[in-house]
Amino acid sequence: MPKAVTMWEFSWLLRRSGDQREYADMHRVLDELVDRGYDVVRIDAFPHLIAADQNGVRSDRFWVHPQPDHFMWGPHGRKIEVVDPAASLAEFVAACRDRGVSVGLSSWFNDDDEHRRLQIGDTGDLVRVWRETLESLDRRGLLDTIEYVDLCNEFPLDDWLPRMHERIFGRPEGTEPSVPGQAAEPTVPGQAVEGGWVWSPAQRAEIEKTFAGVAELRATWPGLRYTVSVAPVSDSLFDLDYSALDLIDTHIWLSSNVAEFAALTNFALEEHGFPGAWQKQVDSLDEVYWTDPERWHGRLREEMTRWAEVSRRDGKPLWTTEGWSHILLDDFTAPSGRHAWDYVRAVAEAVIPIALELGWEGICTSNFAEPHFEKNWADAAWHRRMNALIRAGG
Repeated sequence: MPKAVTMWEFSWLLRRSGDQREYADMHRVLDELVDRGYDVVRIDAFPHLIAADQNGVRSDRFWVHPQPDHFMWGPHGRKIEVVDPAASLAEFVAACRDRGVSVGLSSWFNDDDEHRRLQIGDTGDLVRVWRETLESLDRRGLLDTIEYVDLCNEFPLDDWLPRMHERIFGRPEGTEPSVPGQAAEPTVPGQAVEGGWVWSPAQRAEIEKTFAGVAELRATWPGLRYTVSVAPVSDSLFDLDYSALDLIDTHIWLSSNVAEFAALTNFALEEHGFPGAWQKQVDSLDEVYWTDPERWHGRLREEMTRWAEVSRRDGKPLWTTEGWSHILLDDFTAPSGRHAWDYVRAVAEAVIPIALELGWEGICTSNFAEPHFEKNWADAAWHRRMNALIRAGG
């Protein structure tokens, strides 16, 4: 049967103190997760911090950098000290196992004072840090709780592994890697067309080489499943060969996959700033989305159908652990009085049955089903209703 999944990314560890401490009581929030009907929680395992650095030096203390204000996940305004990330990961996975919840491991490769993420320049580096992370969990007997391993969130965005992105796409002279959380279109992408960036055959081959890297981990841990999640950054995603992976985790949003919708609800951080950009986005939904929601649900179905065809072609099950309405959103109300979460839930209610119809194996309710999105998380009855539908298969 399909599984109900949510994403707690790196907030599960980095929002535990000060005025950003929604995950401080790990056992309480995990009980809430179970109460809301989720089977799987996808988190950042911090493999680049758990593993030794490129010189073989290990550390158990790091200062992880904050996120930009407009990025709604993780800490803001100050660095967070992380002590013994391997032990914290093991504690979290064990607590999930106690509750019958499985864990999807991924990573956003947050920057830290040592800039460990910049030591990952190729597939070999990526596999190494994951090997050492899985060895740590294996020694503790916790791999039976791992649903799958996602080598990199939304590869090949430069947000998370800038050196690997630069190796594939290049980087204009004199520029610096992007700040985590600030998505940028690929540099030297190959060719720009109406449907978005089209990657060259050589660039696609490099991305598929990273996919193939999972074979090295599978050789040691054949009982685990492996993937490399992707986001709507190029139409070339549909041309990639996913056969090396065990599942396809594709992140799909009305705000990003449907170009017409994105144009009609356009905003610019440079022009409007935070939180003005997001308020403007929510305001636009009154005229764009709420006047004809069925039209947009139909357009989203078209995008989902394309992924269903890829799934059949490569013989791999589909998961969406982030998706459906918007990538970035928060607690805003439009002039009509409609809340941002009304929109998020309306899209989910329309799209989850489509995902079930098209054969999705893992389905999220949104990428905001987390304790620090307090008003969305508080409606436990809505989460239970959606997740019951997912787990029943429709």
